[in-house]
Amino acid sequence: TMIGNHWSYDILKQMAKEGCADINELKTLFTTEIGSQRRYDCIRCVEDLIDCLERADELSEDNVTLLHRMSSNQPKLIDALNAYTPPGVQERVNRYQELRLAEELRDQLRIGAPQVARGTGQTAAPSTAPPPPIQMSMAPAAFTERKRAAVFKKISEELGRFWRRLGRAAGIGEGSMDNIEGRFPHDLKSQILRLLQLIEEDDCHDPKHFLIRLCRALGECGRNDLRKNVEQIMSY
Repeated sequence: TMIGNHWSYDILKQMAKEGCADINELKTLFTTEIGSQRRYDCIRCVEDLIDCLERADELSEDNVTLLHRMSSNQPKLIDALNAYTPPGVQERVNRYQELRLAEELRDQLRIGAPQVARGTGQTAAPSTAPPPPIQMSMAPAAFTERKRAAVFKKISEELGRFWRRLGRAAGIGEGSMDNIEGRFPHDLKSQILRLLQLIEEDDCHDPKHFLIRLCRALGECGRNDLRKNVEQIMSY
């Protein structure tokens, strides 16, 4: 049934892509969920919109509410949505981000460092190289204080006013984020730095777990640009 649900979710998305005509109208409808003007401007078709909503974790096979909002004037999609059963709560792994994270990290490592065949000194063809582990080259010892400072600085400068989305993606509670806002009113940079500290403390100061969780959360809240920045800082 898991595969059936997965495919029926894909079919729902396909029906939405084929049935929704006016992308500008939809973008206006989902302005809040899209989140930033940069992402808003990048959306040129329904497929882009759905991809953006999935990355922000506003749409998933567990939560198809936004497809219901797209389905006006589409009786077939409305019927399909009404018949759709999401997978069980225990399956709530966001496979889309996991898959993208693994693929993008693999591509980044492939591009960033040619794989040298052991003992031969020859560069192996990318297609023969085994996929690298998801934790990249982030050994705990590699996360020096200098790199930590660089990661925190970059995110605090670039994340912007939607920092709570990163917190939610990283599993930080709304109450904790309310406390941050109360402590640092009108000080966006301090709010973001405190959020990063909370995420870090949650992982018991295990740098490897913190970095993987941070990268995953950045991807989930639609900030793959920042996730790539973190990976670049860690690769030097």
